[in-house]
Amino acid sequence: MSLAHASLPDGTAWSPAGDPPLRTAALAPLAFVEFDVPCDDPWVRQAGTPAHAYLDAARAAWDEYPEWMDFLNPESPANAVKRASRDLYLHWWAPWLEGVERALDVGCGVGRFVLPLLDRGATVWGVDADLESLRRCVWRAPGRPGRLDVSWSSVHRLPEVRDLDAIIACEVLCYVPDVAPVLADLAARLRPGGALLIAWEARWGWAVSPDASPAELPHLLGETDVVDLPGDRWLRTLDEAGLRALLENAGLRVEQVVPTHYVPDGPFESSAPEDLYLEELLELEAALRAHPVWGPLNRIWTAVAVRP
Repeated sequence: MSLAHASLPDGTAWSPAGDPPLRTAALAPLAFVEFDVPCDDPWVRQAGTPAHAYLDAARAAWDEYPEWMDFLNPESPANAVKRASRDLYLHWWAPWLEGVERALDVGCGVGRFVLPLLDRGATVWGVDADLESLRRCVWRAPGRPGRLDVSWSSVHRLPEVRDLDAIIACEVLCYVPDVAPVLADLAARLRPGGALLIAWEARWGWAVSPDASPAELPHLLGETDVVDLPGDRWLRTLDEAGLRALLENAGLRVEQVVPTHYVPDGPFESSAPEDLYLEELLELEAALRAHPVWGPLNRIWTAVAVRP
């Protein structure tokens, strides 16, 4: 299913002009209305399992902290932080996004990567398990030069698209317990030479970030790389070797792995300037990577893996 099967708030079917992916101008009737799309994966309607912990938290946050969730709104208190982290990711991924025409964003959220890709004229498929986030992604698309389709689904049931130039999976696959088959599926959807652009929680840095809780300390001190807090979160953290092995086992060739301390939204959040330009952020990141103590405490691995 896709935007071709969207319905308007009164329950009437929306009839777009043309077939998805749609030119963004065609999405104007959906802007800032509570449209609905069919659910492609019944899993996303469920709740309460370890695999649903991240999704459950997102649902609750839309009720309690909508201004934080809608971080592409310039007035959101999270706008500057998320903009800085987006720019950091795009900096490291830039060589593999040059000339991209067909892209899939898995866990696209409110569109922090979808919108820049549309601005480049790309055709983008966005997938997310959170319908509220998908709506806002679509709301901000009209007027951009690319084409867009979205699916309310999970990494386990993706739209039937192949021969992709790039797949973005940013801060999402670390929340998937059975991730190996998902990575294999993503690799198969890339064209030869196409790139998987990924961000994954690092083994140690998460534990000293402001959003870590005291309940996580035993996981830091233990031998497992899984953080399992029922009713709160489930995630798998990795060291560099573990991330490389996962990507290589999926049949991909690892081109780049960069540790980032995620300065605006990580272990050093409280000491970072409120507004960081990319150049300033890159200088801080380089200094932290080179530091003998703070170097190993990166929050995120930013990686690129290519289908041979």
